[in-house]
Amino acid sequence: MFSVSREFSPCGKYCAYISQQGKFVVHDVETSAVHQVYTPNMHLNVPCTSFAWIQAGDGEKKSKKKKARSSLVENGTNVQLLVAFGTSKGGVALYNLATAAIEHAFKGDGHTAPITAIYFNASHNPDALYTAGADGNVIEWSISQCSQRRVHRIGVEKLTCVLAHAGTILTGAKQLKLWNVANDTLERTLIGHTSNTQLLQLVALDEDNVYVLSGSVNDRNLSLWMLSDDESTSPVATFALDDVPEYVSPKVVQRKLHLIAVSRTGVAHYFVRDMGKLSVKKPYRASHTFEIAVDTVSTKKQAVDRLPVFVATVQYSPQQENILLGYGTELSVRFEQVPIEEDVKMNVIIREPLKVLESKTKEGELKSKTPIIDSDNVEYMNPANSNRKTVKEVEIPMEVRLENLSTPKTSSKNMIHLLVQGLHSRDATLLKNVFAVDDSEMVQQTLGRLPPQYVSALLNELSHMMQMKTMHVKTAVCWLKHLINIHASQLMALGSSNLLANFSTCLGIIEYRVEHLNSLSRLRGRLGLLIDQIDRSKNQAANLDDKSNMNVLVYQEGDDSDVDSMLEKDDTDLPGSSNEEMYDDEEDEEVETTGGYANGTDVRRNGYSAQDSDRESMEVSD
Repeated sequence: MFSVSREFSPCGKYCAYISQQGKFVVHDVETSAVHQVYTPNMHLNVPCTSFAWIQAGDGEKKSKKKKARSSLVENGTNVQLLVAFGTSKGGVALYNLATAAIEHAFKGDGHTAPITAIYFNASHNPDALYTAGADGNVIEWSISQCSQRRVHRIGVEKLTCVLAHAGTILTGAKQLKLWNVANDTLERTLIGHTSNTQLLQLVALDEDNVYVLSGSVNDRNLSLWMLSDDESTSPVATFALDDVPEYVSPKVVQRKLHLIAVSRTGVAHYFVRDMGKLSVKKPYRASHTFEIAVDTVSTKKQAVDRLPVFVATVQYSPQQENILLGYGTELSVRFEQVPIEEDVKMNVIIREPLKVLESKTKEGELKSKTPIIDSDNVEYMNPANSNRKTVKEVEIPMEVRLENLSTPKTSSKNMIHLLVQGLHSRDATLLKNVFAVDDSEMVQQTLGRLPPQYVSALLNELSHMMQMKTMHVKTAVCWLKHLINIHASQLMALGSSNLLANFSTCLGIIEYRVEHLNSLSRLRGRLGLLIDQIDRSKNQAANLDDKSNMNVLVYQEGDDSDVDSMLEKDDTDLPGSSNEEMYDDEEDEEVETTGGYANGTDVRRNGYSAQDSDRESMEVSD
């Protein structure tokens, strides 16, 4: 696949990109042929990481032949077409398309890390060039003097894109931040993306209505922000794609936004929206999609392969109803004007296979031939079955298969082999299986066997994982902790500049995640106190309810004999009363009938029984 850095020239005649080998490739749009391929002299040590087209006037007097070769004629004026390169060493060089060579190398200290983005806008400032680096700085360069003008120190976070407009600088990393150029202060933060921003495009209706389109690495939606509104921190509209956007081309016609976005899968999405009726309730869907397919016929079956679209635009189409598509591979690219049909939403364009540059063999020049292999009847041999003539198929029971899937057995030796192989080949599947292990002891044993030359590559993978969701960040922190403990000497040997470049992304993410840690801790403490107070109030209310349900006074009604005894006691205390005489007469009658006893019990009178009175009389007689 192509790199994200791909752009049309301002005149629309050329389209350029940086290949995976660090070469700068320029295609002629009209003929679909390779116009130039520039390979830096030391591209292995100082490769080009980004570029920007610069259209400048040619004021020097040159001969007619050289002048016609080195400039373009537009509207009667001579315009020179240049390209500004950003290198991995943090410097800027000016490349002349006419001479196919580097004309000037910009003077200045430059960045201490690779340049990740470069921006030029002739309408904003035709002499200013802005670069963003992995060191967290934005540098303003002078094109006429080919020198460094000013350094804007944004922070330690790795910047991925930059844009300048009307005294402000918009930088993209984990978040989009708008800075004031005069005093380098943060005006506002645009919140919406979940990963590093890789695309920024300015959309200006007029001076009072300025918008910016942005796309991130792991987000399949494009976001539209309003820069002219000082209080706006959220997108005003979003555009949904089938995958991560890698190229965008906006154009405003009669206050309507015509947007073409190319996804990572090679599909072009075309949007048309009225800028006065934007809404953020739900993402907008594409009005039209464009895919390129090619027929390949084999001996057994017929299949359709897709040619990925890597660039598309409406700015350089001769008619408004057409779009310009660039599709193919690095070896062969074709540009074509495709009409837009209103009734057809999904456009699948069938084209013939592209002619790839192949080496023409002559008779006697190439004697070796590549055998034709039928992939359906291939038998793979191993040391166990290489000596056997026939190998019988062994069917594994379903129970064993499920057991193997549910309980995978991995050891530290297998882990280190998979990790080294994944880092060397950059296989996402192998690395995903390795990083799925978050056992601290297993990670420590694996990193203890890691060769030193793979430490830097592992750091890049861990920094990429830390930009993902929380569960991936947890695993990445576990790996990063043991990596620093085990390979601390190797990391210190890299030097301060390289160490900062490798850890800049991790430091930025950690700083962003712990930014609100103190306030969250205080909030947690206050919430804990509040919850304890609520529980205490509930317990007190429950205790009051229990007490209200309990009996305050318990009265137990006694027998009638107890009441009578109490009344008798009270009456004997009052001498001369009528009640006493009445009770005395009744008791005398009872004593006479029972012989001094009633029902076998003592009859008490004035607190003494009859037996007591008899005992006293006997004592007196004695």
